[in-house]
Amino acid sequence: MTDVLIGLGSNVGDRLTHLQNAVAGLRTVLRHVQVSHVYETSPVGVLTQPPFLNAAVRGETTEGPQRLFFWAKSLELAAGRRPGPRLGPRQLDLDIIAFGDLVVGTPRLHIPHAAFAERGFVLAPLADLAPDLVLPGADATLSTLAARVGRAGIERAYPPESLSAPR
Repeated sequence: MTDVLIGLGSNVGDRLTHLQNAVAGLRTVLRHVQVSHVYETSPVGVLTQPPFLNAAVRGETTEGPQRLFFWAKSLELAAGRRPGPRLGPRQLDLDIIAFGDLVVGTPRLHIPHAAFAERGFVLAPLADLAPDLVLPGADATLSTLAARVGRAGIERAYPPESLSAPR
């Protein structure tokens, strides 16, 4: 079993339901699932779009990183996501942030996720789940990285229970 961290985001449609359904879908390939708080965050990049809900999931899997990646992409597709502008609006965005100590760099998959250490909307939920974890290539724990980046643009939080079941 490999310990994984997955970031979740949604800013189109019923954002909370998209995240709830994603967590339910991830439970089919992950064991011992833990869910972070849900954070409402300002968009990054394309600023003329609705705010996001962001969260993270931690679990263990026997699947490989490519299979988990394709599973995540199938959940995005099921939520209605279609190709669009980079950093643009989306029903669901799932990113594999960490896959054990593995480092992967392919055209479609980067583990650890390339920009995780620069984004408060990613670090806040990760720090909920694994505050003392140092990801490959990072110079500090997730909680230290989150403190460095700060909470600018993180407008409010909902408890992990809000993602416990799809509505």
